[in-house]
Amino acid sequence: MVKQQKDSRKKRTILNIDLEQPDFKGQLAAFVFDSAGSLLEQAPVKTGKVTLTSSLQALSRNRIFIAPVSEKDLEMQQPTLKSMTRLGAYSPVLRKGDSLIDSIRVPDVIIQKWLLCSCWVRGRVIKADSGRPVCGAKVHICEVDKLWRWLYELPELEVFRLRDELLRAIKIPELRRPPRPEPDPSPIDLIEPMSTTMNIAALGPQPEPPDMQTLNLTPTSLPMEVKTKLMASSSQVIRDTLVANLELIRPYLCLWPYWWTFRCDEIAVVETDGLGRFETIIKYLCSGDKPDIYFWVEYKITSVFETIYHPPIPCYTHWNYACGTEVTIEISDSRVPSCDDEPDPLGCKVQIISIGRKVSMSEIHGNGSTTANEGLTTGGAPFGGKIEPRVWFSRTTLHSKGIRYYRWSYRRLTEGDGTPLTTTGPWIPITRTVVRHYAKYTAGDVTHVPYLLGPQPVGTKSNLFEIKPADVPTGGLEWTVMDEREDLASAHFETAKLGTGADACTKAFDGAGKYELKLELFEDVTGNLVDWDAAGIDIDLEMTDIAAPFGTGTVTTDPAPDYNRIKNSALHTVAFRMVLRVDNNCCQAAIDPLSGVGLTPTPCGFYEIIPTAGVILGFTAEHPNNFATFSFSVKQAVTTNVHLASAAGDVGDSPIPTNDLPTPSHSYTLTGSGQYSESFTAAELLGTCTRAAFSEALHVWTMAQDGYGRIWHLDRFNHAGFALTPP
Repeated sequence: MVKQQKDSRKKRTILNIDLEQPDFKGQLAAFVFDSAGSLLEQAPVKTGKVTLTSSLQALSRNRIFIAPVSEKDLEMQQPTLKSMTRLGAYSPVLRKGDSLIDSIRVPDVIIQKWLLCSCWVRGRVIKADSGRPVCGAKVHICEVDKLWRWLYELPELEVFRLRDELLRAIKIPELRRPPRPEPDPSPIDLIEPMSTTMNIAALGPQPEPPDMQTLNLTPTSLPMEVKTKLMASSSQVIRDTLVANLELIRPYLCLWPYWWTFRCDEIAVVETDGLGRFETIIKYLCSGDKPDIYFWVEYKITSVFETIYHPPIPCYTHWNYACGTEVTIEISDSRVPSCDDEPDPLGCKVQIISIGRKVSMSEIHGNGSTTANEGLTTGGAPFGGKIEPRVWFSRTTLHSKGIRYYRWSYRRLTEGDGTPLTTTGPWIPITRTVVRHYAKYTAGDVTHVPYLLGPQPVGTKSNLFEIKPADVPTGGLEWTVMDEREDLASAHFETAKLGTGADACTKAFDGAGKYELKLELFEDVTGNLVDWDAAGIDIDLEMTDIAAPFGTGTVTTDPAPDYNRIKNSALHTVAFRMVLRVDNNCCQAAIDPLSGVGLTPTPCGFYEIIPTAGVILGFTAEHPNNFATFSFSVKQAVTTNVHLASAAGDVGDSPIPTNDLPTPSHSYTLTGSGQYSESFTAAELLGTCTRAAFSEALHVWTMAQDGYGRIWHLDRFNHAGFALTPP
């Protein structure tokens, strides 16, 4: 509310508010603005009267508005002339001739427009890199200037300029939204200009704006009637045409920074819950357009709310927002943690969820799989890098049973090619540190402190890890997820450190193979191994049965089969097990020199050819265990694809047809370890040219992944070139 300095020498003014339609039951308020558009005061209308501190004489020199409002409107920090327009406010004239009136009669035609409709606005705030929710974020919901109103307010010359820009842009057959300017443009004002000390770079990259897809607009997509009107010499005709075809303008607004003059009025501020969700009900005039909604977000960092999401209004406005549609806001600011949504399931459950974020237990070949597929993903990929199993424990129940610790261990089962070891390797505990972060007040600021789960000794056992407590440590505020890969992992299996060798590739070859992992539980204080049957956990050992990533959907589980259980002599479950195929082998990529009959090599990469010359193209795309794919591309110069000489496929497969679809005319075949080759005539490669230069590019991509994505640093690339010419 705007606070007024009360002056006892001034008399209060009481105005009578009379409605031509007495059945209107909405709440009304009066707003007084000076000639510069600054709010002087506001007051509710009660029982047909409003009391203002300004004198009647002062009111006649300013502007008074009567508008329908809600409680949230009355609590707005700063109502504006724009918001008066949005509310359909009535602005009476208080001077009649030489006298002033103290009664305002609101016409029926105005009241008809005051009927308000409700709109349910809802959404989620998530981290862009992990998709995890952000709790406690302050979401500002604003309504943007109506596009049609903005068009009618443009100066005449600007109308013609906008028309010309639009016609120029529509001529582009496939217009895609270009990368946004870097650094981000200054945030557009909402109510008052944003502080100039704001760290724009800290906002980080923003997500794609709503509904920004490829615009397949061609000159023929613009109706001739519309084009004719846009070419008119009258600015009013052009305005009317643009207003009647708003869908033509909206997609282009964020391409034109010089048109970024939009403002928006804040209509609500809400806070995200424990799942990153927010919602509110806003009111809009039933007689008007659907609300055009824009969002910006703050988060408390070091005890002060800072702006973490504030993209350009024209690109990120939800035009004609469909009430009830969930809006997803992605936050890239690394200072913002995600919520702790590691649950405490009811019962006495141990649920094995996933490897990392993208591979659920249902996506790993295990029970019933063939020997060749065991331990691979359902897409045929092995694992590598740092493997992080995610586990949900019924923490409260397990702690009540005196079960507070766990341990992951591994042992090797096969060679890299899948050949079983003569003697299975020993069980080796996974000892890399595991932590969980929690928020804590420190010297007046909120910091995120790591809580060590392990490794730690318990009783006679070593290298045990604590099941995360249900309660935050003393002095803590809440569990937080500062780093998804640290705060959600139950273990860190560093597979790149397996094996021996002088370099990473040699070590990877020596350490590849199937590995068996087991998860055991231990009692508090004593560190004794837990019999899951005796503790009542055996029936609650479960695995996910849906694909990852899980997003906002429900995560469901099934009981773990015997394949995934290690049992003692009494056939009681004492551990969970799974088998993973590990392969950190480096790919190899090489392109062979040109060879063939009728070729004479000359300096600088030229080959002189006779009319009947033949050309052999060859390359090496290799992976020790064939867990890789490749693409071999041949181009005339660097622009024209030679499809009949290009190919792509799985390393180790042969023959590999070339890319000249639908009927490939050639195939590359294996002639050695990873060595592919095929013969062509020089005339086939030259096509309509008598001489040409060619480029060759070979990509070999590993299939290995760590649960978050492919391990791209194992990929290899090579390139070469040659030229064919008559003598």
